[in-house]
Amino acid sequence: MSRHEIEGDWIMGWPDRRRAVAIERKNEQGGVINQRSPWADLQGLITPTDLRYVVAQLEMPDPVHPDDWSLTIEGNVANEMTFTYDQIRQFPARTVRMVHECSGTDADFFDFLRDGGERPSQFDLEQLHTGQTSAGEWTGVPLRTILEAAEIDHSTVSILGQGFDHGIPGEGSRRTYELMKERLTPEQLTEYEKMRSQPGVGTTHGASYIPSEEINYEKALPIEKAMDEDTILAWALNGEYLRHVHGAPLRLIVPGWSGNWSVKWLQRLAVFDHMPQPWYQTEYFYYADTPENPEDREMLTTMGVRAIITDPQDRTRDQELPLEAGQNTIRGLAWSGMGRIEKVEISVDNGESWKEAFIEDPRERWLWVRWSYDWDAAPGTHIVMARAFDEAGRTSGAVPWNFLRKNFDGVVPVEVLVEG
Repeated sequence: MSRHEIEGDWIMGWPDRRRAVAIERKNEQGGVINQRSPWADLQGLITPTDLRYVVAQLEMPDPVHPDDWSLTIEGNVANEMTFTYDQIRQFPARTVRMVHECSGTDADFFDFLRDGGERPSQFDLEQLHTGQTSAGEWTGVPLRTILEAAEIDHSTVSILGQGFDHGIPGEGSRRTYELMKERLTPEQLTEYEKMRSQPGVGTTHGASYIPSEEINYEKALPIEKAMDEDTILAWALNGEYLRHVHGAPLRLIVPGWSGNWSVKWLQRLAVFDHMPQPWYQTEYFYYADTPENPEDREMLTTMGVRAIITDPQDRTRDQELPLEAGQNTIRGLAWSGMGRIEKVEISVDNGESWKEAFIEDPRERWLWVRWSYDWDAAPGTHIVMARAFDEAGRTSGAVPWNFLRKNFDGVVPVEVLVEG
């Protein structure tokens, strides 16, 4: 029995509190192909599985029964091997709690902070770059366990993971767009089409070429990251067997790196003594000031340092009511792609001064933290900001503007109205 069958859309006993709801988009057969998570409205640290964000770069493949699935490992190894699902699950397991963030999350803020204009929303799930962050508890076998079983050569440079999803880049985005057209008002559609024309929104802007035939989704992981004990091949999420929409039967999980590295529907590992050039590594997910010179592109890997204010929300786009003067609590989330959050600071005067916020336990390597700051708010309009510091010494705003607008981690001003 689902939670909706038990209580409906309203939380039992709290008639003024409506459940957080994800926005999903389905194909003609009724299968979910895209979903936005109401992550800012959730409590605790783990995103419920049915509220996680879903993004697929290529065609969402048909489900494969675990009994009909296998994983091969080949290339620069002493023993080329094929594993069944049951054999994978016989290895000692490891559980990792981590944040997954789409590299395009909040991409519009790159331009807003640089050029000004209308402030984008961080919470309106109908917008292109929102609702693509989730936290989960993943269980599986460390990738290095499989690599050691195959006896990879000492000259190994990279491990390529291949999913059984396939298609031509850009086609999935076009189909999502067609579905969106049916549900948006003319005004919303105009704004959506404008945003879709920008780089880094699932289309092929910035690519040197488009494959003429279908390709599989592939990423080539540097050997150092592949051998990290927390890089795992996951068969479970949040205490249950992995669902198809999230990459079942087996998914590569790469903590700290943007979500495109966590290859879903994994079917093949190829070991190389060099770094290959998968399309979704060199033509779409990269840093550069311009797409004209492929040799100047930098591989997109680690997430930045993020501090998000979830309450109160910006009055120009999201805040429903002004705050009352006096004691209020500013709340939010913070995370980093390079380890634990060490400190969060808050400014209520547009960055003129900063105060340290309280960080709730636990503080884990890959998981976000919740933080709060008690604020004696005076009447008026205030610009509130948050920034975080991680154990690697980085702070929010480390990722500069880039052509594809990937891995935004800037300090976002939140306009808060206080009355009384």
